[in-house]
Amino acid sequence: MDPVMTPTFFPSSSDSRETLDAFFESFGFTADADLSRLSAWVLGTRGQETRDAVELARARMEDWLSGVLGAGLARGGALLSRGRAAFVLCEAARWGADVLTLGPGEVPPELTRTLRAAVPIPAPRELPAVMPEQQLVLWPLGELFRRWWRAGEPDVSISR
Repeated sequence: MDPVMTPTFFPSSSDSRETLDAFFESFGFTADADLSRLSAWVLGTRGQETRDAVELARARMEDWLSGVLGAGLARGGALLSRGRAAFVLCEAARWGADVLTLGPGEVPPELTRTLRAAVPIPAPRELPAVMPEQQLVLWPLGELFRRWWRAGEPDVSISR
């Protein structure tokens, strides 16, 4: 009996490079030199294996962002999305790919201050709530007269 061989798909280096380029373009990098340097920064740590290139890029960016922005930002679990928003808002990509590859401790203080100031404030979680009942008053002046007239009656309150 012959064993059945199932083909396993391993993305080629060009596929992983395209996905990495798309990932880093979402941070605002557009120059080919920056994108190739960032791809080498991510893929250089894993050698030839490129299956988890985007996951590795996310992990590297989260490490970098937590080092630059501080550990307090990671509480909500939205470090990458809030860090990306700050990165794009302050146009940090104009500093080039060297800023990311140097490490969080070597980032210029001006960029660190700008990034920390650009971090968006998170919105509160949505919670289910009951909307109070609303009443439609078609003639507000008449409603005012009705309330004023009934205010003189015993056991009747003006407010509802």
